[in-house]
Amino acid sequence: MQHSAGRPLSGQVALVTGGARGIGAAVCQALAQDGATVYAADLLSCEETVAAIAEAGGLAHARKFDVSDRNACVALANEIVAAEQRLDILVCNAGICPPGTVAGDWEQWDRVIDVNVNGTQACIAACWPHMTACGYGRIVLVSSMAYYQGGVIVGTEYSASKGAVAAMTRHVARNGGPHGILCNAVAPGVIATDMTASFSKPDPQAIPLRRVGTAEDVAGPVRFLCGPYSAYMTGTILNVTGGIVLAA
Repeated sequence: MQHSAGRPLSGQVALVTGGARGIGAAVCQALAQDGATVYAADLLSCEETVAAIAEAGGLAHARKFDVSDRNACVALANEIVAAEQRLDILVCNAGICPPGTVAGDWEQWDRVIDVNVNGTQACIAACWPHMTACGYGRIVLVSSMAYYQGGVIVGTEYSASKGAVAAMTRHVARNGGPHGILCNAVAPGVIATDMTASFSKPDPQAIPLRRVGTAEDVAGPVRFLCGPYSAYMTGTILNVTGGIVLAA
């Protein structure tokens, strides 16, 4: 696939879930800057994200949907391909991160697994036939440093869900390779977003880079994994933790 040096994703189409705010919104803007037509999808309104992209000269569309609704995932993927004749990039960023404990309630367990794990799989499954048909795809999943070392504020279900996402990354990578589909992931650390606003933050002095991360800090590695410079990488999980996690 040919790429423009200045806009390496020119002509490509990307679906980003959880695109209304935080990491998802930053990813949408980064991919649009690289020339992709971006579909920002979320339960919340993505109109603000789309407006920011349009103001910067990019092209984006807002879609409201629930990743835990499998039929909605299929419908959205089909809609995008019908309109654009292609779907090159999928970023599965949608997720929930409620406070919790080891002995949390089962209702919360089911909801977190349904969104973070089942929702991720539903989006992959919906986009998979389109990517295999054209022999090209870039899938980026969002795990967490909680996968490596567990969480304290979050419940067991969150750490378990992000461990599942890491395992899914490797599985999809192994199966996607022969079809030209790369699947990688990012594992963010402590990131300042609306979703984590109510959580207590660690002392920045405890983080090797001496600061809490931003949504843009995560969007950069996602942008890299969606573009041509990571063409020989698949099944990789990039730590984006400011040095809290130094090895997989």
